[in-house]
Amino acid sequence: MRTVQTTDGSESAKRKPIFSPTRIATYLECAVKYRYIYLDRIGRFYQRPRASYSFGTTLHLVLRQFHEQGASLTSEELVQSLRQNWVQAGYTDAAEEAQHLAMGEQIVAAYRQEITQRSEPRELFATEKTLSYDMGRYILQGRVDRIDRHPDGTLEIIDYKSGLTTVTPEDVASSLAMCCYQLLVKRLYPQAPVCATIYCLRTGEAATVALSDDALEEFAKDLDRIVEQILQTDFTEVYPKRIPLCDTCDFLLRCTRFWQQSKRREDVCEEEPPPHNAESE
Repeated sequence: MRTVQTTDGSESAKRKPIFSPTRIATYLECAVKYRYIYLDRIGRFYQRPRASYSFGTTLHLVLRQFHEQGASLTSEELVQSLRQNWVQAGYTDAAEEAQHLAMGEQIVAAYRQEITQRSEPRELFATEKTLSYDMGRYILQGRVDRIDRHPDGTLEIIDYKSGLTTVTPEDVASSLAMCCYQLLVKRLYPQAPVCATIYCLRTGEAATVALSDDALEEFAKDLDRIVEQILQTDFTEVYPKRIPLCDTCDFLLRCTRFWQQSKRREDVCEEEPPPHNAESE
């Protein structure tokens, strides 16, 4: 939640919910998981560190520093930054951590070479920036990895992926996050052409898509419908159901306990004799 500013600068008493692409995607994935994280707020008790998260966080920190310093860092300085910003949580052992560290050194060196040798001139517009826009019933908010401004004024949103090795335009077009980012940038900078790129850090492969204004407006309507559905849901009546994603979910233990308790209650009900009926005697 946050307080909304009115046009005259005064603070409105009305508070609007904030929805990010991650929050919306969590609901679409599993309403129970959404309840645990955003309403019950028990994620800290169940969500465990993962090597992929730590590795991605480290790379984001290093690349942010690289761009904020005008892409002037040498390969050796980038490697030093990688080690200084290294997030250790989530690795199963020292060997896995060392493997990722070596991979990270290769990634930042290759990234620097790609950025410094590209022929097309462009300027850094933003890096690791949180964007927010009032959508009426809610605030849409997203954090973009990088935005470049091209000579023709186009704003290109770049999203780093540390786990992907390949990507297609279809992947970008179907990404909820990338569509949200394009919508945010277009609403905030309506005069600028906007496009979105997913950049695979491991391989340097990238794919770019520019949604039309009409497509973005249709997406905004779909987003409004989803958020309205979330806001209208009575989560006290939402119970765990088995889905394919359960096996990799951090909350599986909690849901399993619910299923076990439900099964015991069912078994007790089946074992109880029918109530005595005096009229039948």
